[in-house]
Amino acid sequence: MNQDRDSADDEGFSLVELIFYVVILGLITTGIAVVFFNTWKAQASVSDQVDAAERGQLVASQIEKAMRNAVAYEITDPTLASSLSSGPTLVVATAMSGSNACMAFNLNGGTAQLTTTSGARVGAAPWPTWQSGITQHKNSGGVLVPFFTQVGSDVAYSFDATSANGPTVHFEGTAYLRNSSWGTLPGGGTQTCF
Repeated sequence: MNQDRDSADDEGFSLVELIFYVVILGLITTGIAVVFFNTWKAQASVSDQVDAAERGQLVASQIEKAMRNAVAYEITDPTLASSLSSGPTLVVATAMSGSNACMAFNLNGGTAQLTTTSGARVGAAPWPTWQSGITQHKNSGGVLVPFFTQVGSDVAYSFDATSANGPTVHFEGTAYLRNSSWGTLPGGGTQTCF
């Protein structure tokens, strides 16, 4: 009779074994949850960085397109003189016809603004927001780098495209003026953008 009782006690899990298995299962589940959470967080960061890179590339390519077709340009700085808008502005008179004859870029207050006219003088702000998350770049010494700088007959640009969860993407380059006849429109005449 004792043998039956001993064999009955050996069946199943003891309370200690059950607690041990529950703790192990809990640790495994927690580990899996942490891996999934970190993967989701990393994916969100990469997605935000890609979005910032696309916005920055759009701004840089539009500036370079305007300068490739430029017959004249003007960089204004609101700290030096009255300007068209609240921030550093690049106004470009292009050789293009239609609504892109005059193109003006304002990078200030965390946004990029773009306005165009078909040859008329570019009007004062407010301009519509074109791209958000565009900020002024700080160099390694913490000094703010100007958005636009004249380099000979060309324009150097520098800005950062920010993202909500990912790192900031820095853009800088030189937009080259291809037109050698400064201020003269194709077919004659002079620019009237500024």
